[in-house]
Amino acid sequence: MFTIRFFRLRRKIHQDPQQVLLGAVSESLQQRGQLAASLGELQTVHERILDALPFGLLWVGQHQQLAALNAKGLELLGVQRGVVGLEAAFVLEPFPWLLSGLAEAPGKVWRCEGGGRRWELRRIEAPFKIGALLQFEDVTELEAEERRQALRERFAELGEMTAGVAHQLKNGLAVLKLHGQLLARAGHAAVAGELLDETESLERLVQRFLHWAKPLKPRCEELDLAEAMALAIAEIQRRPALQGTRFVTEGRGMALADAQLLHQSLVNLLENACQAMAGGGCVHVTVQEGSILIEDQGPGFGEETLARMLRPFESGRPDGTGLGLPLALKWLSAQGADLHIEPRAAGGTRVDISWRG
Repeated sequence: MFTIRFFRLRRKIHQDPQQVLLGAVSESLQQRGQLAASLGELQTVHERILDALPFGLLWVGQHQQLAALNAKGLELLGVQRGVVGLEAAFVLEPFPWLLSGLAEAPGKVWRCEGGGRRWELRRIEAPFKIGALLQFEDVTELEAEERRQALRERFAELGEMTAGVAHQLKNGLAVLKLHGQLLARAGHAAVAGELLDETESLERLVQRFLHWAKPLKPRCEELDLAEAMALAIAEIQRRPALQGTRFVTEGRGMALADAQLLHQSLVNLLENACQAMAGGGCVHVTVQEGSILIEDQGPGFGEETLARMLRPFESGRPDGTGLGLPLALKWLSAQGADLHIEPRAAGGTRVDISWRG
């Protein structure tokens, strides 16, 4: 019995090392599989977090390859996920502002122009020297809205000031007008006529000041822009001082606008275009969906002149009130439209009205 048990125990001892080895290998493979699954799940979570960010984020590795680019970054740049892993200089060649951003010091936030858009960039300190991280965001519309808000605040402030001054002038002019009428009745027709003419001229100026100061409550509806432009041109052509200008209009389009404010804006802009061509000329109007383009053949202007013309009460003409363009800008902004004025390459001025959204 003892001999039989000894041989059985010996057989078991000889089998144990192989079984132990196989068991260890099997257990190691299971652990590796679990670890790989965990790493894959972690990578998926990591990618989902990056793709949920509302701004673009790119990572350039130590070997200058594009190591990562999140979903928002792909969307902003208009590229596919296949670019990840390629040489960064090759992928980012069409986006030089990003390449410049990668060379900046970490932590600083700045804005720049690129591809016709405005960008906000921030170089992020990368841990463990793993390469360079760059955060980027398109802030074109944000900057435009910031300018609109600043414009609205400026208009409101100037409106309050102008209203106070205009009311004081209105009261004084009423007294002067009364005295002019009394002089006329007393037989001083010549003196009274000059006084009354000047008073009426000042009254018209005060009315424009009050018009500027008036709070706006636009009532927007879908309007045919070609019809609105035709009405504005018809009014301009009825003014003797502005006759002699030829108008060419093409295209059609709709926009959500206030009929009265749009009409007044177009009349002011067309009036400026006609006055810029003192010897006559052609005003070309192009209407599209949500936009109007007005081009004249005048002498054009520089940036300083434009900045002055858009400031209230600063006119480019001796007999001007300095409210034509500022009022058009105010009225258009109130109904959700942007006004851009720039010189034409061929000479003259280009006025672009575009509705937001």
